[in-house]
Order: sequence, then C-alpha cells, then structure tokens
Amino acid sequence: MKQNAFLISTTNNIEGCPIKKYIGAICSNIVIGTNVFSDFAASFTDFFGGRSDSYKRKLEIIYDEASKELKQKAINVGANCIIGFKVDFDEISGKDKSMFMVSVSGTACVIDYPENANDNEFKSEIINQSDLDKEIYRRTIIDSINNGIAISEDWIEFLLENPQVEIISKLLKKHSSCYTAYDEEAPKLEKLLLSYPKDKLIPIIYSDELFEHKSYRYIITKGKYFDAKSILRIFDIDIHVAIFLLEAKSDYYTKEDLSYMKQIVDKLDHMPDTGKIESVKGGLLGKEQMRFICEKGHKNNPDAEFCSCGINIKGLTKEEVNIINNFKFRVKTLEELLMP
Repeated sequence: MKQNAFLISTTNNIEGCPIKKYIGAICSNIVIGTNVFSDFAASFTDFFGGRSDSYKRKLEIIYDEASKELKQKAINVGANCIIGFKVDFDEISGKDKSMFMVSVSGTACVIDYPENANDNEFKSEIINQSDLDKEIYRRTIIDSINNGIAISEDWIEFLLENPQVEIISKLLKKHSSCYTAYDEEAPKLEKLLLSYPKDKLIPIIYSDELFEHKSYRYIITKGKYFDAKSILRIFDIDIHVAIFLLEAKSDYYTKEDLSYMKQIVDKLDHMPDTGKIESVKGGLLGKEQMRFICEKGHKNNPDAEFCSCGINIKGLTKEEVNIINNFKFRVKTLEELLMP
C-alpha cells in the first residue's frame, strides 16, 4: 500500500494497518435545491430510460463533493484515513421550499502502513479505457501548465479532485505573476493552491522564493499553512517576513509545533536594538541631550516608543509589535492546553 495513500473505509479498522491515533469524528454536508432534479421529475416516465443515467450522475456528483470535502477535513487535521464511513441522504423542507442533502461522516485517524509495502504489488495487469483517458488527460494538463498555457475551468475541477504535487511550484509562480497584475486567472490558481494538504505545500512554499514573492505569504496566511519550524529558520534571514508570517494560523497544533513556537518567542525576546539612546549636542552652543535615534538616523525624544518614521528601537513598526504580542499570547494559551 502506498505510503502517501489516503484510505476511506466503512469498517472500523484497516486490515494490516494498525491505528496509531484516533483524531475524532468529522462530518460534511452538501445541500442542494431539488430543482436540480426538475428535469427528472418532469419526465418520470423515462426513469427506466435515458433519464435514469442523468439522475444517477447528479446523485454521484453530490456524493463525490461531500466525500471530497470530508477527506480534505481529515487531511487538514493530520489524518491519513477515515474509518466508519457513513452516507445519508435526506430531504429538508420548509417555507414551501425543498432541499436535498447528502451527509457523510466518519472517524479521522492515523494508520500505520506496513513497512514492506510495494507499489508494484498494486499495479493492475489490465487498464480500462476510462483510467487510460484520465491519465492521458492528467499528463496533457501538466504539460500545458508547464508550458505556460492559461488554466481552464475544466482543468481546475480535475486538479481539485486529483491534486498534482509536481506542479505546485509552477502554480505558485503563476499565481505570483497574476497576483501582482490582478489577473483574472489569480482566483483559479488560489483555489487550486489552497486545496493542497499541509504536508505537500509547506516544503515548497517556504522555500527561498518566499522572500521574492508576496503572494506566497498571502497563500500561507489565507490557507492556514503556518509552520513554526520553517518560520524559525526565516527569522535568521529576514525578521520582518518572519514576523508577518506569525499572523498565519494552522488547523491544528502539536507539542512539536509548540516547541518551535517557544523558540520563536525566545528569539523575539532577545532581538538586538537597531536604534540607540545617546547624548546629542543641540547646535554649536546647545547643551547635550539624550535622544532616541532610530536605525534610519532620525532623532527623537528619549521617551518616545516609536520614531516619527514609525519604527521603535528594535526597528519594528506598531503593526509588527501587535503581531508579536498576539503570537506570544497564542503560544502561552497553547502551552496551557497542550502541556500537563
């Protein structure tokens, strides 16, 4: 079984894969107006003809959407499996309106894949036409994106259902250029990037290119791709970028995350001064007076917390100071919740 596979099962265990951790129950609901079936209802007599295929397909689309959303929720909380998977179909009525709902639920957990798993064991000796067409379409999309062709809506739908890790870097760069130019392709790329699970996107988006592209920082904060270990490294390269990223959130936090976050707090507490307080002579005959001189050389009253240019003695703005204070409060709260 593939090490990066994600399994969904109606059973309460996976044969040959012991459960390492139960994360918790998760659910997803998709609600849609019954008018989506109006064409079916109007031609009920055709139920056993061509119309039945149309009706079946619409139900499958709703089911797939709910299942996909449930899987993404599980991935976001660190699971690699859903057990006890259940599906319910319900009709919601009220105020002369009728809605159709599909509910899916299960238990998110982490399973331990066997060490001797071999991908070759799971390759079929036959391939059906549908799978072949899908693979050809996948390769066509990837080649087109790598060659700079604009992304179509059809590609978006395919990539959302079939995330392709090998094009993340390309998608990030395309989004960066669209983000700066406010191109209409930017929302499509954003939607795609935000669909990737944390463990796939973080190693790529926290690369050195992060400093060059503001859009990378936007994706990190928008998608809750906070990664304390990566941000700790960034502090030694660009402290202002690192502080900006402290505003990002995560779907969940571990004790390991907390350890790195506490190291960040320690760095913040020991930041060197970039400005100084020193005695300055006021003119040729003026007396020497103490002044706060910021890193840009501006002179201020020694009691001033911030220079007239907006930075304090450590070279930080008011906004950055607020971000730091909020981050420290988050770490303190996490410590009380995670540590015995």
